[in-house]
Amino acid sequence: MLNFIASTADVVAGIRIALAAIILIAIGFIIFVVMKQSGNSDGTEAFTGGSKSDDNESYYGKNAGSRLEARLKLWTYICAGVVAVCCIALIIMAAVL
Repeated sequence: MLNFIASTADVVAGIRIALAAIILIAIGFIIFVVMKQSGNSDGTEAFTGGSKSDDNESYYGKNAGSRLEARLKLWTYICAGVVAVCCIALIIMAAVL
């Protein structure tokens, strides 16, 4: 009986370490993805004559930025969801065991 309790504690400790590692990796990826996203413009490019990119010559160039932004935003949501689920799992494990 004592061996079963000891082995269960080892398994739980391993799961906690794995969840913590997943959280750290996801948070690092969130930081990277958020840094890759462009900031919201306040519209002063038109006033100063600057533009975000010079790829506006074709249809592909006009929509390339929005597709990339959409993918980066999706990955931000996915990673935030992974962090939330892992944190909830850690809280439940701490309360139960």
